[in-house]
Amino acid sequence: MQKLMSILVCLLVLLPSIEAFGQGLPGLMVQTVGELERIELITGSAAQKEVNRLHGKSLAAEASAVARYAIPGSTNHPAEVWVSRVSSEQEARRQTGEMVHKMFENPNSPFRNPHRFDHAGKAVYHFEGMGMVHLIWYSGDLVFWISAESDHESILLEAFCR
Repeated sequence: MQKLMSILVCLLVLLPSIEAFGQGLPGLMVQTVGELERIELITGSAAQKEVNRLHGKSLAAEASAVARYAIPGSTNHPAEVWVSRVSSEQEARRQTGEMVHKMFENPNSPFRNPHRFDHAGKAVYHFEGMGMVHLIWYSGDLVFWISAESDHESILLEAFCR
């Protein structure tokens, strides 16, 4: 009986973190990052519509989530985090590669000064454009895109690229 009770307690403690990294993409979208607070969270079909609208076409994703962050009391949101779960790590790598390639190659792209760097063992692609920095990477079967003011880049990477 004591063993069973210990197992149940462990499950209750671990379940929220398992959900965050399992199917529950909203669990990845932390409430605060440094001085930024999450002001909007879009999930489910509404999030997928946002992702498709951003890309101008329908993308193959099993689930998506979009979070917008702002400094409390501010009217602008200096950061957006987009994440999609796709069918496999291979598909995440393919989608990330295709997106980055198109951004590099398109002479009319609003994205400039591209470079790649490693963070927490992941290849992160950095672009500038539209007054923000844009960070793109994949981790397992998840594809991430962060758009943020440059002074929030480091804290957002620490929070989401781990």
